[in-house]
Amino acid sequence: MSDFNISDATAHPLARYRNHLEFLGYRVEEGETDLVGRHTRKPNLMVRPISDRGVLVSTIYSFTTGLNRLEILEYVNDLNGSLVFMKAYVDDELDLVMETFFEGEYDRNNFSILLDNVEYDMRIFFNIDLTRQYFG
Repeated sequence: MSDFNISDATAHPLARYRNHLEFLGYRVEEGETDLVGRHTRKPNLMVRPISDRGVLVSTIYSFTTGLNRLEILEYVNDLNGSLVFMKAYVDDELDLVMETFFEGEYDRNNFSILLDNVEYDMRIFFNIDLTRQYFG
C-alpha cells in the first residue's frame, strides 16, 4: 500500500485481495463487507473478512428447477466426499455454496496457493456427472 502513502493499518482490509484478483483478470465489485470477483473462465468468488482471523472465500451456484431437497442433499453429500479443499452446503435459498477459509493476514504466495486449491476443487466439481445435470 506504500504506493498510495497509506499505512497497512488504515488501508481497506480487502485492498490486497482485490488487487490480487484484479491481477488475475477478475472484475471486482466491492460491497460494504465483501468483494465479489467475476471472471469469464474461472469461478466467481466472494471474499469476506472474518474479524481478526482471515477471509472466507466462497462461490455460489443455483440449482436447476425441479429438484427435490433430498436429491440436492444427496448430491451435496457426495460432492463433499470428493472435494479436497472446499466444503459445500445448501443455503436458505437452496443454492449450492462452496467455500474455504484463508487464515491470517494477506500473503501473496499463500493466497495464490489457496486460489490454485479452489481451482483444483472446481475441476472436481465440474467433472461430476450430476453437476452438468443440476447446473445446466
